[in-house]
Amino acid sequence: MPEDLQATIDGHPAQLIDLSLCGAQVATPLPLRPHQRVRLALPAAPRPLRCPAAVQWARFEMPAQGPRYRAGIQFLEVDFEALARFIETHSR
Repeated sequence: MPEDLQATIDGHPAQLIDLSLCGAQVATPLPLRPHQRVRLALPAAPRPLRCPAAVQWARFEMPAQGPRYRAGIQFLEVDFEALARFIETHSR
């Protein structure tokens, strides 16, 4: 995914690192824990694509930009056609 592609998790900013039809890898300052339920929103037109999800793993990081959590999340529900279009549109 492009580095500047921003999503939101529960309304907080998140960098989208990787995305598939099953889930995503994200980086965010929002504390995340395994098994936590979240709502990922992808910046799609005409409205965001919202995906209920669960955190599968999370790791705290301290890069030069400041503390953040990197996490793998699994979608619990998703519009597969809309997500496939989003991936095709935003793939590098």
